[in-house]
Amino acid sequence: MGENSYSVVSEVATGTDPASMPGVTPLFLVSNISSDSSAVHGGAAPSASAAIPPYLLADAGGAPVGDLGIRRTATTAGLSAAVPAVSMAELTTLRSVPLLRQLGYLPERTLSSFLSAHPAIVPELLAAPPAATEVTGWWASLDSAATATLAEAAPQLVGNLEGIPASVRNEANRRWLNQSITSREDTAATSDSRTLAAQAERELHMLGEVEDALGTQKSVPARSLLSVDPEGQGRAAVVLGDLAEADYVTFLVPGMFFTIDGQINDWTDDAARIYDEQVSWLNLISETDSEEAAKTVAVIAWMGYETPNLTNIGSLDLAEKGRDALAGAIQGLLAERSSDEPYVSVVAHSYGTTAALMAVTEYDFSIDALALVGSPGSAAQSVDELHVRDGNVFVGEAAWDPVPNTAFFGSDPGSESFGAHQMNVGGGVDLITNEVLAASIGHNGYFGAGSESVRNLALIGIGQTELVTEGSADDKEKTLALLHR
Repeated sequence: MGENSYSVVSEVATGTDPASMPGVTPLFLVSNISSDSSAVHGGAAPSASAAIPPYLLADAGGAPVGDLGIRRTATTAGLSAAVPAVSMAELTTLRSVPLLRQLGYLPERTLSSFLSAHPAIVPELLAAPPAATEVTGWWASLDSAATATLAEAAPQLVGNLEGIPASVRNEANRRWLNQSITSREDTAATSDSRTLAAQAERELHMLGEVEDALGTQKSVPARSLLSVDPEGQGRAAVVLGDLAEADYVTFLVPGMFFTIDGQINDWTDDAARIYDEQVSWLNLISETDSEEAAKTVAVIAWMGYETPNLTNIGSLDLAEKGRDALAGAIQGLLAERSSDEPYVSVVAHSYGTTAALMAVTEYDFSIDALALVGSPGSAAQSVDELHVRDGNVFVGEAAWDPVPNTAFFGSDPGSESFGAHQMNVGGGVDLITNEVLAASIGHNGYFGAGSESVRNLALIGIGQTELVTEGSADDKEKTLALLHR
């Protein structure tokens, strides 16, 4: 070719899969044209907003050349309308936002072929994802055809990437869940490798537990799948309520010995208990406070990190991973809801309190309330170090729970010097509803039905902290009249 000749990388107009054509790479169909842009599309030079191929432009050696013929363009979030083209080899080396941008330009069959040929791309991207705000900006820059293509061809990526709308993630994760169950059933039934078959059986059971935790279409409230990953002991997050619209959002963070295979259903039930309690309180409070009448809640049964067992409970390694994962999940919510930010609370138990304390200490976002039960502590020395608004930090310690007061991982958040509010979990009679409240006993007794603990955790999650009982004589003053002073 001459000095001013180029190769235009394009999808075949008839929809033919380039991978099926002799002599053509799996990703790109290359044709030689003159540098005269009028040679493209029968004399019409493609504009930067063209939504038809060619969508990438490279010279004869595969190097990027200008901005001709990109398939789709960025339109918002300050992203450039001209994204440089890359070769097949270069695409596999990209990471973070540059990779996301290029994946967003690929047609569905090409994207599917590329991800099938490079199965490590998605796990690696999810292991070191871009900032949630960058993901939100990238997603908003894509047209509806591009987002539909990504959700269909890359459901694992779309479903687990913080910053993408929760409703989109739910649909993508459910698609990936169904696909994964089918593939593992096939592996378990047909594999000649006992190791692979056993792994498939283990992951199949885990994914089945996630499927059960999602309930049915008749479940109230509606449940959605915010994340899912069967690797290791697994990770998942099930949402009760509408995360896109809820006025109050609570993250429920577990502690040691919690696995997807063993506890995702129990943890989702605990989240449902807090959800129901929050709705009941909002209904009661709205009788005297009309501003609360239309408010809604969402509770996330968040199991987004690997929790420790007896062999590694003394290490902070998993707490650090939990810190990062929880921070990412909160940042994802805040990025998605940036124009309509909800009241965000975190309710954490046991080792999960250590991860949560680290997250709200070491990251620069702020939440509205933090409740800690059965906590072994963290490096934070006082409430003043936590990014929690208005000092809304509450600590509950049950009778016969050996973990609180140990300060195993640092300062005890239940100590007077820490400065947190005490949250009573010892049971009694609710002076507002006249209901008998059960006491929490032992390390795993904080989420029992009808308990004072669940009552108080629910109130913390909807911002009604003045009504939280502390087990003192002052509790008799905590009636609905207190809200109107």
